[in-house]
Amino acid sequence: MKRLLLALLLTGFASAGRCQDSLALLLQQLVVEDSLVRNEMRFSRDGIFMPIRGIIQTFTHRNFNRMPAPYRENNHRWEDYGLALSPLAATWAMKAFGVKSRSTTQRMLVANAMATGLTIGLTQTLKWSVNAERPDGSNNNSFPSMHASLAYMGATILSREYGHISPWITVGGYAAATGTQMLRIGHNAHWMNDIFMGAGIGVVSTHLAYFLTDRIIGRKGINPFLNADGNWEAWVKPRLEEASGIRLISGTETSGRSLSAADFAQAEEGFDMTGATIRSSASITTGVEAEWFITDQCYLSAIARYTMSQAKLEVPEYAITAWGEHIHLYHGNIAAGWTYPIMKDIHVGIRTLWGVRYNEGVTFHRVSENRQVGEPLLHIKPQLRPVGGTGIVIDMLQSHNQTVGFNIDYLHTFNTHFLANRWVISSTWKAQF
Repeated sequence: MKRLLLALLLTGFASAGRCQDSLALLLQQLVVEDSLVRNEMRFSRDGIFMPIRGIIQTFTHRNFNRMPAPYRENNHRWEDYGLALSPLAATWAMKAFGVKSRSTTQRMLVANAMATGLTIGLTQTLKWSVNAERPDGSNNNSFPSMHASLAYMGATILSREYGHISPWITVGGYAAATGTQMLRIGHNAHWMNDIFMGAGIGVVSTHLAYFLTDRIIGRKGINPFLNADGNWEAWVKPRLEEASGIRLISGTETSGRSLSAADFAQAEEGFDMTGATIRSSASITTGVEAEWFITDQCYLSAIARYTMSQAKLEVPEYAITAWGEHIHLYHGNIAAGWTYPIMKDIHVGIRTLWGVRYNEGVTFHRVSENRQVGEPLLHIKPQLRPVGGTGIVIDMLQSHNQTVGFNIDYLHTFNTHFLANRWVISSTWKAQF
């Protein structure tokens, strides 16, 4: 009897201890859940640099855009919408197949409808107000790019709804949006400032729509974080130290945009290039970076990046007009960097980069009287040159396994006069291992 009472007493103490542990665990989960929901309801800082970049380029590109050098028309307008709308289509396809989103159906419907209205409304209003001619001269609806606006709106919605499942969903959405920008430039449908302003409108409109929706619906529109992920401990100790991973790069590359053609180009037979100038726009650049942290704060990385810019040939003889062309650059770099936490979820770092750059050859042709491609005037030879530089990296923790960031790099290409000194300003999305 005494042994039975002792066993019951010990069992009671053990049960009480387990209950206390369970209660403490539950309270900790509730605190974490509350913090995550409140953070979700704040206005997101993801992509805040994009509209600033678009505004700056709108003012700096006015003279380049107005230069008398047309681009050839390309009829791939409607096909481009397929890529532009793919992130939004993926979001609702996952919802239709029962994949649990960050939002309830009510919140998702209201926020998406509001984001679409804000994005299309603001973009179309600016198109009517600015009345900017497209590079190919087809109409005056160039600024800003509706394709870029919708693509980045969709990518931001996809990231907000399903980025918690995997950071690769976020990376994939923004990769599609960046690809849309590339297509619009490659198809001569937009100027550089058009696509960057469109991206900024799409991102900021979406975050504003979710912020306003949460003011209307409140917390009930957000599905539980911890139940959705099944791994609440990862949210308790999010990490930026030793944060090895893969980073998507999307941004602009720029430098002095007026170059003497005699320094690096070769004139075709019969063309006097005395005083001829190559003028280029800022570039759109995209790529991937693989990072490996060797300590808590020091890392090595490998970077592969592609850059495209618009270019025009300006000659003293005004009777000669050349078709606008594109400049294509390919970069391969190795970087070594160091980061430091200035806040719990924000790291700032510096790095040095070394590698090579290859530029494709490009030939400028005369615009004939019937607006056909005439005889060649000037040729820029392909080059492979060494590159070195330094940069600043800013990383902001978006969730327990992904970051958004902002990079500023200065790169010098050796042994060339062609676009030798370049600033690279880019937004980044990183999937951590």
